[in-house]
Amino acid sequence: MNMPGADSGPAPRLGIAENDPVRRRIERLMPGLADAIAPRARRFASRSARPRREIVHEGDMPSGLWVLRSGWAAHVRHFADGRRQIQHLLLPGDPLPLDRGGPYPATIMALNAATVIDLDGLWLGEPAGLDEMVRRHGRESIRYLLGAIARLGRQSAIERFAHLLLELRDRLLAIGLASTTRFDLPLTQEMLADTLGLTSVHVNRTLQAMRQQGLIELAGRKVTLLRAEELAGLADYTSPMVPAQDIG
Repeated sequence: MNMPGADSGPAPRLGIAENDPVRRRIERLMPGLADAIAPRARRFASRSARPRREIVHEGDMPSGLWVLRSGWAAHVRHFADGRRQIQHLLLPGDPLPLDRGGPYPATIMALNAATVIDLDGLWLGEPAGLDEMVRRHGRESIRYLLGAIARLGRQSAIERFAHLLLELRDRLLAIGLASTTRFDLPLTQEMLADTLGLTSVHVNRTLQAMRQQGLIELAGRKVTLLRAEELAGLADYTSPMVPAQDIG
């Protein structure tokens, strides 16, 4: 696995606690698998990546089953003139590969300080469970990518923001990192622009408009959805997630 942005020195082996986002994500993708691969005594190989550095490069073949344990990452496309598109955001618990039998279809970049762990290993009695987990993750990713196509192709700037914020709220809620109205958004305006197909100036204006309309509240990295139902109507958004416990 290509890790040009990895920190130097040996990385510690990390476990998965009961409420770890990785465990929650595994359980949603493949109920029962988390208990098989995440006993408290188990420690997994880990690697770290600095912000804005590649974790894997497009065309690399998967080696092991690396999962994002902390931080945010993204599938990205870089253009010859320096432009960048963030095609899909990866959150804690998300597997990196979409297909263990084929190359990575896009470069994956750490958006902030990130850690990945390898769930694979000879100790696992039923590797088919991990393969099925990756397949289900791939199907979910396709759904999110189709949503992104609709956002970019047909929605206004404010509709794009509403749709993205609701999608992130649901995905973070499912892994215990959000409430129904509040979550951390560790993305710069430049990253949001690359995700939503806007300029940084347009991002700033749209966020200010949403605040003035009483739709959202921003405090540092924390976003509060003040009128989530109205945002859903504005973005024509229907949650694909099974309701998870609200952590407040």
